[in-house]
Amino acid sequence: MVFYRDLKGQEWLFPPDIRDMIPDNHICHLVDMVMGGMDFNDLESSYEGPGHPAYHPKVMLKILIMATIDGIHSSRNIAKLVRENVVYMYLAGLLKPDFRTISDFRKDHPEEVRRAFKEVVMLAKSLDMVHLGHISIDGTKVKANASNYSVIKKEDLDEIDRFIKEELARGAEEDEKEDEIYGLDKTGYELPEDTDQKKIVSKIKERFKKGDDKERRRLSKIMGKAMDEMERGKGNLASLTDPESRFMRNSNGRIGLSYNAQITVDSEKGIILANDVVQNSHDSGQLIHQIEQTEEYLGKNLSDIEVSADNGYYSMDNILFLKSKKIDGYIPDEDIATEMKGSTRREGFFLKRMFRYDKNKDFFVCPEGKHLTLSTEYLDKSNGRRVRIYQCGMKVCFECSSRKQCTKSKKGRIVKSYGHETLRLEMAEKMRSEAGRKKYKMRARTVEAPFGDIKQNMGLREFLTRGVTTVKTEFNLACTAHNLKRIWKHIGEKSVLADMGVNGRFSTLWEFWIFNPIFTILSFLTQIWQLQSNTKNHAAKDTLFLILPPLSGDFMAKSGVKTTYFRLLSNSFFE
Repeated sequence: MVFYRDLKGQEWLFPPDIRDMIPDNHICHLVDMVMGGMDFNDLESSYEGPGHPAYHPKVMLKILIMATIDGIHSSRNIAKLVRENVVYMYLAGLLKPDFRTISDFRKDHPEEVRRAFKEVVMLAKSLDMVHLGHISIDGTKVKANASNYSVIKKEDLDEIDRFIKEELARGAEEDEKEDEIYGLDKTGYELPEDTDQKKIVSKIKERFKKGDDKERRRLSKIMGKAMDEMERGKGNLASLTDPESRFMRNSNGRIGLSYNAQITVDSEKGIILANDVVQNSHDSGQLIHQIEQTEEYLGKNLSDIEVSADNGYYSMDNILFLKSKKIDGYIPDEDIATEMKGSTRREGFFLKRMFRYDKNKDFFVCPEGKHLTLSTEYLDKSNGRRVRIYQCGMKVCFECSSRKQCTKSKKGRIVKSYGHETLRLEMAEKMRSEAGRKKYKMRARTVEAPFGDIKQNMGLREFLTRGVTTVKTEFNLACTAHNLKRIWKHIGEKSVLADMGVNGRFSTLWEFWIFNPIFTILSFLTQIWQLQSNTKNHAAKDTLFLILPPLSGDFMAKSGVKTTYFRLLSNSFFE
């Protein structure tokens, strides 16, 4: 049997182009083309002046987006790929940013990542992949990088705050030995292992009391941020790990510290037109922002289009907004959404849709002909909506023959209204029609696929970073990666290679077969001239490098064939 011969020790006559090591149908070519074409003049001006050279934003975006496509989010793993993987070496231009540089860029440049997303959306539009006939909006809960047990209650936080103020007022105590404070094998910066609330409180108190100034400032900062987020979120709990995360219920019914990720998707090719990450678990307040962000990115008014969203976005504010924008919305209320799933909320029960509303006299008429008049009005703090309560009274309901089909309440049947009943009825009628149901079905196949790609293929089921600003950047990268994958699939390999100058690849081959021999001969003559002149400089050594075929490892230290030749010739003749 014949085996392939191991060629790792094979010498090369001419150094290869690193692009020759990457398949022509690799998506990295598209990433390189799109990110390389972005304009960063404004950002580049901030780097002017003396100092250590910086990595160009294009380089950082290329490797971050390529890593996201590959489902790699850790900055350490990305830094490892830049040193070992030929695709990432190509995108990085053979530069080797370390993990801290990659992490800091992702954290400190959210606007550049946002611009990259917008650039890709505009590219998709120019390729006729965005038709704006029908768009869908949806949200999903993505787990925060925080444990559910690393939370603290408001009363415990107040207790710690009082303790800190008392300690600071009492003044700095005499320093104790590190072994007495932290133990022989502890640094004092480990997180508490106990999840019990009282033990967490006592542990923080002990650390503050025994800690140095740096530790005290750190604990004060954590407590202050947790207090601020608790007041902003108007809740009684805050996470000490990621105070900006919120408790949310996911699709499995479990409650955990999460963020609410939102996307708007065009139904034609599945391009994500807008995205956001919010701290509010309710979707109803996100539709308007998603529409406005889509208009901003595309630079046009979204009138005369269709928009579908699930019942989580159902609110009269959203319906009024869509009507004012002349957008044809398809949003079911809770009852209709339940019907669409093939079940009814209560079989044989009088549903709200069976109650006719008289807009002139502002009352409802039940199936038995009784009038339900306005009883009271209040503000629902959970979603910020005003609720109007209509009822016909206990005596009327108690004497009704259909009472068992209507209500079990001793106060009689109550109908809730969020105002604008005429618009509500119009939406309900549209959603119950065959055409409306058909339009609404487009939502599932439009918006669920991108979430599946981001969560399953890219592995973004849990955010790696912390804080709402950085998780927005992380999600922006994922949406950009998804769009690039859709574009790559749409245009195919040949079109992309032509646009990016694959004729440039052929020109490289022409240089290889025509110009390289010329440069080799010139380099050889240069070497002879230098040896005769007894010159012992680096140029002679570099020229000898050309005459003696380099090893593959040596080539990786060089910047490329053409650049090497020009450098050698200039060093030889002009130094």
